[in-house]
Amino acid sequence: MEFTERKVLILVNSKPFGTIIANEGWRAAVGMFGMDHESQMLFVGDGVYGLMKDQDIKPIRMFKSTFESFDGRVCVSKKSLEERNIDASEIFESVEILEDEDVAKTLVENEIVVTF
Repeated sequence: MEFTERKVLILVNSKPFGTIIANEGWRAAVGMFGMDHESQMLFVGDGVYGLMKDQDIKPIRMFKSTFESFDGRVCVSKKSLEERNIDASEIFESVEILEDEDVAKTLVENEIVVTF
């Protein structure tokens, strides 16, 4: 059987507090590069809290750094930020803020979507 590289979207909609679910999203995204897949991340809903730069969550910072070293694309829903009154200045730098139509496009352009 021949291996085929896939476009994989890690969709994070879980808050980063109280569970390891959001951390596992980062771990999976990094792991996709190790399996030669093209990986990107999209944060929606309560998942946007995982991008807050003032929090002290070392695993998220570590995985984010590793993910970006592979040229991974990290995106967030503008609507989700607005619904939670979060300003773009409050989240990590280098996160791409997407309008609704770009969120939809990102969901469609990936072959596999893994939700955390």
